[in-house]
Amino acid sequence: MLKKIIFTVISAILTNSAIAQTEVAGGQSGNVETLLYVVIGLVLLISILVLLVAIYTLFVLRTILMQEQVKAKAEGAEIIPEVSIWTKISKSLTRATPVDQEADILMDHNYDDIRELDNHLPPWWKWLFYLSIVWSMIYLVAYHVFDWLPLSDQEFNNEIVRAEAALEARRATMTELIDETNVEITQDETGLENGKTIFQRQCAVCHQADGGGNVGPNMTDQYWIHGGDIKDLYTTIRYGVPEKGMISWESQLSPGDMRDVASFILVKLQGTTPANPKEPQGELYVPEEPAEEETATEGPATEGPATEENVSAE
Repeated sequence: MLKKIIFTVISAILTNSAIAQTEVAGGQSGNVETLLYVVIGLVLLISILVLLVAIYTLFVLRTILMQEQVKAKAEGAEIIPEVSIWTKISKSLTRATPVDQEADILMDHNYDDIRELDNHLPPWWKWLFYLSIVWSMIYLVAYHVFDWLPLSDQEFNNEIVRAEAALEARRATMTELIDETNVEITQDETGLENGKTIFQRQCAVCHQADGGGNVGPNMTDQYWIHGGDIKDLYTTIRYGVPEKGMISWESQLSPGDMRDVASFILVKLQGTTPANPKEPQGELYVPEEPAEEETATEGPATEGPATEENVSAE
């Protein structure tokens, strides 16, 4: 049976080798991938062959050993049984008393014909107990005495801080989620430089390199046809104004690029003096100033004659 298996494996190896050589020589597409599969198959087949040979060798050796033991027993020689490695390991870990020696460790007391053996704890259990004691001392010193390591609540807070920082970093790079509803002016120099490059390459034809305006309106004054807010500029860049010749840049620029161009116009071009400024177009747009919070100051009441206003206020 084993000879048939070996013969089948060898035949499969030779067949795969012939197929691989034929495919490589034929110049078919995917030869490298096919050759890789063939090599992996050959390695697996060879491994199986080696394993079968090893099993067959062990079987032959075991048969020879059994014959020698039978021969030695027939001649009257004493045969000492061989102790397996697993038996040795099990004995060293458990130190269990053999069943035929349990009478030596039988204790004197008897409860309803129930006897007790004076077995020792397994060595692995005792060493695990000792290690737990050592670990508890290390834990106490590291976590509660010298504060070398953070406790669970501090670890949780640290994870929250790291997660928030990672979220902010991810949001900074997730420019694909920018649209006209959430776009904000960027003050990042890299983004503004990117906006300048795009403006010089795509927008300068109609608006001049310095933003003074040509076919398109002036970008340096405060007059805007479609609004001067960052969201208005982003919308105009994204969707364009086809009836006035302004094309849509949505298919050519990413959301981050359109944000950078709009930011470059508002941060770098607004308020500058171009060489040949075009006449203002549209309506004047003045950015809204952030409302200042009114703070109430407490102080002593002013003394004076009671007036009608004071009385009504009270």
